[in-house]
Amino acid sequence: MANAPNIWRVKIFTEIAATGSVSVAAARLGLTQPAASQALKALEKWTEAALFERKNNRLALTPAGAALAPRARAALALLEEGLGEAAGREGAPPSLLRAMSGRRLETLISIIRHGGFANAAKAEGYAAPTVHRSAKDLERALGAPLFEATSHGVRPTRRAEALALKAGLAFGELRQGLAELRELSGREAGATVIGAMPLARAHLAPAAAADFAADYPEHRISILDGAYEDLLIGLRRGETDFLIGAVRENPLVKDIVEEPLFEDPLSIVMRAGHPALASDDGATAFAKYPWIAPRPTSPLRRHFDALFTWLGVPAPEDVIECNSLSAARVLMLNSNRMMLLSDLQIGYEKSAGMLASRPHPAGQVTRLIGLTMRRNWRPTAAQKALVDAVRAQGAAAASQKRHPLCPLS
Repeated sequence: MANAPNIWRVKIFTEIAATGSVSVAAARLGLTQPAASQALKALEKWTEAALFERKNNRLALTPAGAALAPRARAALALLEEGLGEAAGREGAPPSLLRAMSGRRLETLISIIRHGGFANAAKAEGYAAPTVHRSAKDLERALGAPLFEATSHGVRPTRRAEALALKAGLAFGELRQGLAELRELSGREAGATVIGAMPLARAHLAPAAAADFAADYPEHRISILDGAYEDLLIGLRRGETDFLIGAVRENPLVKDIVEEPLFEDPLSIVMRAGHPALASDDGATAFAKYPWIAPRPTSPLRRHFDALFTWLGVPAPEDVIECNSLSAARVLMLNSNRMMLLSDLQIGYEKSAGMLASRPHPAGQVTRLIGLTMRRNWRPTAAQKALVDAVRAQGAAAASQKRHPLCPLS
């Protein structure tokens, strides 16, 4: 995270919150009282808020401190688990936390995110030797290797990847804490990153964001597109807050929870004026023309393959696999290619007379659209409102009371 805090100061803050005393917290951590007081002042400068006030001869959390405390505890728990695993021990002793640097952990995250030292240096604006030195310093502090030489060059170990994952989630908790703290004073209300799969890019995400922004104009929203696999990696690392799109229902992914929103009916989509629109024999028409197919890993691909099995005809040989709705639209507009798709995704094109659709020949064939979130994600008040806006769009789609659709992008 930008301007990452000193991890040791966060630890001192949680000890003071637990004991109500700077001197007791300092003794627990092997510090002098002035050192603990100085660390607290530095953290308060970072948060731009007073975190404690004196009540009944002890230090009590201010509203700002109360907003930050649970996030700080969650962040430390993640870091202690990740550092302990990376160092090959159970948990992380205070001495290890004290030796940790938020900047070094950020460098590790960047190395893994960007695929190597050189790419990380370029992305972060550092010289390559600086990135190497930071990684070496982190290894020395842990007393364990984080990188290994392979036939493809130097790469992070599994322990390094696990530590980067936990550190990224920990920094995410602190970002959430800062956002909640600032909401209290009416300042900046944080940010949300949405991972949007095809249907969400065309309708749900932009419509929900527009509704939400009317009430939360200061909250920053980023909508990312990409393949599900890439979006899921970002979600699990804490780089993305939630995903919207087709539900995968993968029981092997334990740290992710999915929330169904609505069943999305599928249609056979083609250009306006396509000969198949006037054909009475759907099976023959659908087998006769070329197709655009979803990627093999997409839930929509299962429906595509099942379509021709249901029709009792061979799957078409002239198929272009395409994961881009923009490219698929151009292909359909300039040829007789057809595509299995949701009418929600082509609302603009249908109203403009560019694309048309026929009902699925098997009747009501749907795919489940929903939210995907980290199991332990705790949204801020603003993020809860944004998620509720997405739910409202899902409910509108389920009841067919849809808002004007956004064009494909």
